[in-house]
Amino acid sequence: MRTDKTEALSFFQYMAVARQKMRELVSRYPEFEQLSTRELEVFAQLLTDKTQEQIADELFISGSSVHFHCKNIYKKLGVSGRRQILIKYKDL
Repeated sequence: MRTDKTEALSFFQYMAVARQKMRELVSRYPEFEQLSTRELEVFAQLLTDKTQEQIADELFISGSSVHFHCKNIYKKLGVSGRRQILIKYKDL
């Protein structure tokens, strides 16, 4: 049985690992540093075969918000659409 103290420690360990992984990604793809937290969430979903409507449902946002974030992501990453994202970041 886990105590609250153990769960908190586990959470902080998880966060430390997540920060380290993000640093590794940014060192490989510096353009990711320009993306907001929500844009990173949408970006991760764009690497799947989900539609924008499915992404909206998954992230509990509207379809128009997904569209808005996608436009910002494309601009910041220097791509013209999802297909180019899939090609440019196929190894993620």
